[in-house]
Amino acid sequence: MHGALDLFRLDGKVAVVTGGSKGIGMFYSQALAEAGASVVVADIDPASVAQTAERLAKEHDGRILAADLDVTSQDSIRAMVHQIDQRWGRLDILVNNAALFTALPRRESPWDIPDAEFDEVMAVNVRAIYRCTVECLPLMQRQQWGRVINIASGLAFKGSPGLMHYAASKGAVVNLTRSMAHALGHTGITVNAIAPGGTASPTLLAVQPNARIGEIERRSIKRVEVPEDLIGTLLYLASPASDFLTGQTIAVNGGDYLH
Repeated sequence: MHGALDLFRLDGKVAVVTGGSKGIGMFYSQALAEAGASVVVADIDPASVAQTAERLAKEHDGRILAADLDVTSQDSIRAMVHQIDQRWGRLDILVNNAALFTALPRRESPWDIPDAEFDEVMAVNVRAIYRCTVECLPLMQRQQWGRVINIASGLAFKGSPGLMHYAASKGAVVNLTRSMAHALGHTGITVNAIAPGGTASPTLLAVQPNARIGEIERRSIKRVEVPEDLIGTLLYLASPASDFLTGQTIAVNGGDYLH
């Protein structure tokens, strides 16, 4: 007899986390492995990929695969999918987490974003989610069961004068999630998104040590949001527990704004 908690187990499943070697993505990779999944740690920084994959492999022997991935390159995505196919012959969970955020300059004026930077944000934060999903679908459809989890942001709903391109890209992620959910509903693959609030991730704190403290004032839950706060929602969306949920964006923000 299966217990209710077995709904959240991911034994035998294969998951890929883009941007999965550092920041919040690293916590996603670790959590999926701890829930029983085999995990592909995919990221653009080879040193960081090797380091995180090596650390996780010590705890989860034989269930971790390192993949150097540039989400803006179709060839790079295809090479990763080929790696996964060779290793496990299946893919169940795709976490589209890679995004440009901490690397973006904070400007005095909201009207100074260069075209090249605006285009790059859209390429990494929006188009890459579409492209990664397209390339992963053939592997996912073998099981007639799958989970696509897109990482949006609270700024999709609040806007951000200082990061207009980033906020716009995350609004697009919410709508892409809805469109994909409709397109995949008949396949057994669900598509949902998580919209974190301002989160004290290692990568953010490295560039902005005092980031986001002001948000605590507005939150119903009066403390800093940390990556661990997102794990329960991630595992819910990745597991059989969320079988009848698709096209939704869950705002995990301690009650900063109510969505």
